[in-house]
Amino acid sequence: MILQVLQRSRKLSKDEMILRLGDGKAVAAEAVGSLSLVSNLIMTAQHKRKVDDHENAQIWHARLGHISKDRIRRLVDTKSLEIDYLDHLPTCESCLKGKMTKKPFVGQSAIAKGLLDLVHTDVCRPLSIPARGGFSYFITFIDDHSRYGYVYLMRYKSEAFGRFKEYRLEVENQTSRKIKALWSDRGGEYLSGEFIDYLKENGILF
Repeated sequence: MILQVLQRSRKLSKDEMILRLGDGKAVAAEAVGSLSLVSNLIMTAQHKRKVDDHENAQIWHARLGHISKDRIRRLVDTKSLEIDYLDHLPTCESCLKGKMTKKPFVGQSAIAKGLLDLVHTDVCRPLSIPARGGFSYFITFIDDHSRYGYVYLMRYKSEAFGRFKEYRLEVENQTSRKIKALWSDRGGEYLSGEFIDYLKENGILF
């Protein structure tokens, strides 16, 4: 029958790579566009996903969202999935890490005695996928005394100076206090002549 089909039709439609027969079988072909068939590998369509070793069982565990062994067994019982060695499914490292907990962080008390006495700032590294508007960076300002923080989006690291002036204007106006010190990693975005001169002119330690 397959030979008859191939004799009747030796070309594929555009973008097609497989000829399917009436009994559900498929004839694989290496073709582009309407080029002639060059191979007659016969494949039988399978509706069940056969997994025959514990390694592949673990792969299905991950593919199904790291579900429990009991839930996988339900799929096996309903014939939705065939898995051998399910009872010997290896321990999933990702599941163990996901269930780990950390003890509460016990840090030292605030260094600053009052609001805006000390502000911590940092610029994140470039985002792998820019946010809407083309923003690839963000800068943070955190008051050491209150732990209250601000986050500003930036397209370029060079915008750090402008964002600091924007932050300073708002917080000093809202609290009626002055920023006394700015604590950073002293990256290049904080060491421009313009930024340093501004801090000196306003009596802000850095």
